[in-house]
Amino acid sequence: MNLSSLLADPLRVVEQSDPVLEIENRPVRRASITLCAILLAVAMALAAMADGAIGTGLLVLAVTAFIGWMILDETVQLTQLRLDRPADQARLRVTGLKGRKEQNLRLSNLHRAETRIRYGKQANQETIELYLVGSEGDGISETLIPLGRADTEDVIRMAALITDWLDAGQRGGQQ
Repeated sequence: MNLSSLLADPLRVVEQSDPVLEIENRPVRRASITLCAILLAVAMALAAMADGAIGTGLLVLAVTAFIGWMILDETVQLTQLRLDRPADQARLRVTGLKGRKEQNLRLSNLHRAETRIRYGKQANQETIELYLVGSEGDGISETLIPLGRADTEDVIRMAALITDWLDAGQRGGQQ
């Protein structure tokens, strides 16, 4: 197990039936690691203050609070995708520390899910992204599903699952 697979958050299927498919990404691993690092820094700051280095301890606490909040804001992001045939709706909900964003799409306009690899500035720094691809009838032909640092194999598996589920609905509607 390498570091990237340790930090990757698994995607899970919450509900899978003919009328509804719901998928979510909970960043439990990265959030836990981040919280442990913050608690370690706080403990070091308190130890410094107990040793008499109050200024150093306060500085470490301030920097930890600032940087910790920034990291947690990027790390803690619950993503939920619910595809609902009876309502003809695809609801994408992203909840973070600053609030919730929700986007609703017409399910009948969606054709498939596809993955794309985005390459970083450094070598071997690539991330996989998941997109819902549909017709341009609503003015939106592609919608990015934010997944943070989800496991690559899980993203590929979810793209295939979503596409198969959408195809099954289109075949069922044509009969």
